[in-house]
This record gives sequence, C-alpha cells and structure tokens, in this order.
Amino acid sequence: MTYRYHPYDDPVVGRDALVASWLGERSQDGASTRDQPGTYDAAYAPVAVDGDVVVAIGTSSYRDAPDGPVTQVFSNCFVMRFDDEGRCREFTEYYAKQP
Repeated sequence: MTYRYHPYDDPVVGRDALVASWLGERSQDGASTRDQPGTYDAAYAPVAVDGDVVVAIGTSSYRDAPDGPVTQVFSNCFVMRFDDEGRCREFTEYYAKQP
C-alpha cells in the first residue's frame, strides 16, 4: 500500500506506516494532523472506473469546533489502484480549497 497526501509527495509505504500517519503518530510533510471528532464531514463518489483504477471526487468540510460553522471546504479528487483482492494498493489525493 502506498499513499500520497499530494501527487508530488514521496508516498507513505505500508499499512502500519499509513495508520500511524493518519493517527498523527508519524509526521509526513504536508500531511494534515488528526482531526477532532465532530469537526469534519465528507462525501465522495466514483466518477471513473477502468480495470483496477478508480477516480472519485467529492468535498470535505471542516469546522473549528464540533457543531460549529463550516470554515473550510475542499474539492477533492482521489486516484486509486486496487489489487486482485479488491484492496486499495495505491492512493493519491488531489484537492483545492474552495473560496
């Protein structure tokens, strides 16, 4: 499994390293810190599937405090590649902050 927070990043490699990165236990340049529960919401859907490659788009919304007003919204595009077992083996994030 490889994961890129940005398309130009060196990937985080391996499940254990990825879980540690997501939980904020491992720093990755440009990676987000762990979000506080109740401060984010997201919705994504696939828009293209070609063999083992899937592209999904959606939005991520963030609040400064749980149940507070939305302060940031990002448009997201994710490019994923799956193995023969249906597990994601490559994941790359592309996103832009909405004005």
